Amino acid sequence: MPRYLLKIASEVRVWEEECWAADQKEAREIYERKGFAVLGIKRKWGNLRLKKFSLKWKDKIIFTQEFLALAKAGVPFIKALELIMRRTKNPRLKEIVSGAKERIIDGAALSEAFTPYSKDFGMLFVTSLAAGERSGKIEDTLEKYLEYANFMDNITSRIKSALTYPAVVLTVSFFLVFLLTTFVIPKFADFYKGANIELPLVTLSILSISSFMENNWLAILISLFVIYSIYKYSLRFEKFNIWTDKLKLSSPFLGEGIVLISSSIYFRTLSFLLAGGIPIVNATSTAASSSPNAYIRKALNLVPEEIKEGGNLTNSLEKIEILPDIGVEMVRVGEGSGQLEELLFQAADFIEKEFDFKIKSWLAILEPLIILFLGLIVGIMLLSVYLPIFHLARGIG
Repeated sequence: MPRYLLKIASEVRVWEEECWAADQKEAREIYERKGFAVLGIKRKWGNLRLKKFSLKWKDKIIFTQEFLALAKAGVPFIKALELIMRRTKNPRLKEIVSGAKERIIDGAALSEAFTPYSKDFGMLFVTSLAAGERSGKIEDTLEKYLEYANFMDNITSRIKSALTYPAVVLTVSFFLVFLLTTFVIPKFADFYKGANIELPLVTLSILSISSFMENNWLAILISLFVIYSIYKYSLRFEKFNIWTDKLKLSSPFLGEGIVLISSSIYFRTLSFLLAGGIPIVNATSTAASSSPNAYIRKALNLVPEEIKEGGNLTNSLEKIEILPDIGVEMVRVGEGSGQLEELLFQAADFIEKEFDFKIKSWLAILEPLIILFLGLIVGIMLLSVYLPIFHLARGIG
């Protein structure tokens, strides 16, 4: 969202003011609705950004903490948003807070003010605000949302931490192999030609690969970039997202991890919404959107439709056959005992612990396998390079 500089006039004075808006028309309407005359408007091109900023969970947590503290202190919403907007350094968050503030000034409720930014904050945040407005306890719902946001930030951090080591080792491995095959091994190829010796099969194979890499490395890099660009563009289409995410679920380790973490997030989100007084149809619809996997999201979106037709939550979850059986059984117990919110929370907690155990087990297997793989590749390359030299030395001796 761009920033505009407006020259504004009231009955007593003329001044300049900056605002965030989608275009010049929206910027003009913001001040005309307040009864001011807009004498001039121009875009602040100095703030053009090449990088697209987004909100991370830590940004949402900090915003919610500050807004909650100000609300508890009795600070009006508009004033609270103004104070937060001055402090924040995230350009996207500044845009959102500015836009929400203007909508509140125009008479919108707090939840309505943040509805246009549900993709940034998540529909759960907007739903929490709406539930708080209905109950008159917006501070309580924000505290519960803050607990949920901390949980999501913790989950995200743990996943990134678990994937960092394998990702770094594999990246270094491929980079090392690329350097050896493209720039190092070709030097030995010239030496072997001059020595006029019979080369082993492993050496011939590596030299063939190396020759191909040396002659086509630029084309390979361009091809990889084109493939990556096509993949990123294809992610804009829902059908492609669903297909790729379904493919991920068939992976031996990755698939099980995705199911576990998606189930934990779904059950915890649903527990949070039902405890906040959200009807079960709306709660299951919002909780379905929280899954990080498009295929699972599509399946979970069938649950509210089943409930509308008279089914209960347990039977609806059994029909989609995706979530772990232990989680579904705990939902059954919760529905039967009237303690659904508590059992959903316990199911999420149980699945999260299982996810942690699986991650530790997988890493215990994966780390030595990656090291073994790297050593094997480098060992084959070194063997292919030095084996002919040993044969040559033996022949001379």
